[in-house]
Amino acid sequence: MKIRKIPVILGPTCVGKTDLALKIAKETNANIISIDSRQVFEGLDIGTGKIKSNSFVSKSPFVWLVDGVKIFGYDVLKPNEEINVVKFCELIKNILEEFHKERFIITCGTGFYLNFLMGNIEYSKINSERKEELNNLSKEELLKIYQNFNDEKVIDTNNKLRIITRILSLENTGKKKKFKVKNTEFEVYFLTEERDTLYDRADEFIDDIFFKNVVGEYLDTLNLYGDVRALNGLIYSEIGNYLHQRITYEELIIKCKYDMHAYIRRQLTYFNKINHKLKTNDRDLIFSEIIKCYNS
Repeated sequence: MKIRKIPVILGPTCVGKTDLALKIAKETNANIISIDSRQVFEGLDIGTGKIKSNSFVSKSPFVWLVDGVKIFGYDVLKPNEEINVVKFCELIKNILEEFHKERFIITCGTGFYLNFLMGNIEYSKINSERKEELNNLSKEELLKIYQNFNDEKVIDTNNKLRIITRILSLENTGKKKKFKVKNTEFEVYFLTEERDTLYDRADEFIDDIFFKNVVGEYLDTLNLYGDVRALNGLIYSEIGNYLHQRITYEELIIKCKYDMHAYIRRQLTYFNKINHKLKTNDRDLIFSEIIKCYNS
């Protein structure tokens, strides 16, 4: 069977991945799949950059219609649900298989998910009962279990979730495997910019989302679901600190911009480790290369 090539636009936040993908999708009659661990949550649209200015948007679970283009990967979960890389990649795999005759472009801001999808990361099946058992333990009890392994890997021992994840990994002695999408090859195009340019765009993004009332979005989600994990991530956690009067509004804006800059740096560091066909800030070049990818 012929290998199907799927182009991927990889890039840090605020680089313009979705705008470029929409332009290509309109020209080539393609669909978009978003791989972004922050955009999977329903209702968290402003702070995660799902809402684009001057775009016509129609929403439904897991797929939005944006200016006539289908974008899969939005609103996969309620904010009180846990994100799972295996489940998310299975959903992507099912979409690619169900619509096997259609063209797709993947936009990616979460490098780990892309690496997993491409089969570059080994994993083993998690024992859900054991995971629930560990979730019910205190951090101190978890640390006692973890210390029995004499683990050489450095983890954040203040982060309960990471302790649980590491314990499950150390306890699981089963055969590891790699995720696979049959007869599919992913061609990665790394869209980047100078860091100062990305920082400037990130600052503009922060100003814009507060103008669009991202604080109201936080409060709506809090009222519906409580203080869930989705509200403890980038931007939203600082809004929580502001609402609890731990920081002023001015400090909130400064902190969000600082956190965005740090997030961009982490993304760039990880993305450079992912095999890519091309790394450039030339959008026209990526456009032409993706056309070649479709025609090859």
